[in-house]
Amino acid sequence: MNLEFHYYLTKYLALEAGFENDEAEVIAYSSQYTDDNCVQFQIEKPDGEMYENYISQTMNILKPKKSLMRIYLLFHFMPGTPTSSKLRRRDGKMHLLMTSPASNYASGIFFEAVKDDNLYSLGIASHMLADTFAHQNFVGTYDEVNAMQGVWESLSPNIGHADAGVKPDIPNLIWHDPRLVEENATVDNKERFMQAARKLYSNYLFLTSWENNWNQVKTNINKIIGDDINETQLDKYPEQKQARIHKIKDLLDKFEGSSDYDPKRWFDECIEQDVRLFDDRIIQFDPVKDKYKFKKNYKNTHWFKFQEAVKEYQRRATVKLTPLLEQLEIKEW
Repeated sequence: MNLEFHYYLTKYLALEAGFENDEAEVIAYSSQYTDDNCVQFQIEKPDGEMYENYISQTMNILKPKKSLMRIYLLFHFMPGTPTSSKLRRRDGKMHLLMTSPASNYASGIFFEAVKDDNLYSLGIASHMLADTFAHQNFVGTYDEVNAMQGVWESLSPNIGHADAGVKPDIPNLIWHDPRLVEENATVDNKERFMQAARKLYSNYLFLTSWENNWNQVKTNINKIIGDDINETQLDKYPEQKQARIHKIKDLLDKFEGSSDYDPKRWFDECIEQDVRLFDDRIIQFDPVKDKYKFKKNYKNTHWFKFQEAVKEYQRRATVKLTPLLEQLEIKEW
């Protein structure tokens, strides 16, 4: 999933579930920033000590396997139920790390992450839980079970859905997954995205005790996603993506919650210098040229609170997953 769901639709769902606008903004920004938090900084505190954050995404899938295990499994490809009927493959293989929708691990870690009433943790966990729907049938490690057929796909590293490209992230795409048995091979992303939306919405209602208005929410999201496209129509995606974002913002206006996502906003608020960006993503950090310093009030800023939530989420999720990973004798963990 991408900006459409992780920020805009997540914010809409949070508002519909009864969160205030500023609360929904923290949840949605944290959800999307889980994808954009891809640079590890060393930042000088006012007392002269250095602070180091954890990353929750990497733009380089060829980084050491240990880093990928932590990032992809915990934040983007949470292991699920390998015996699920939705994961049945043509080759009959199963994998203990295979992602499945809203698995026991995913649901348990979601509520573990939010039990401290932390909106940043809620956003991070929302990202993870939503991704279990879009990323089902893939594992967050280098593994042949991720491999798709075809010459082009064989050129990509078999990690996550790299071989499938952006197909799992397009809300209205119907596409073919050749690894799966015939009844599962035709993938309807709209169905997956609606299931993810309903799961998040119901979880938010559990936290807010707000009135359940799912039928209207579902109708609104269906209108936003629009008509299905197939794999021969992928060129329509960029234009449709912008159109969907405009529709969501129109809905958010009704809650006085419309806003544009800026990946550098939170970071800019807590440091003294500007951030160097390329293509709307921070792609490099030079510790010589980019000696960032915190502002005096940095502990009260969104970026710092998000980073502390990432560390706590990682700690708790690691505890939950360690018994599973020990079964697989994964030494890198």
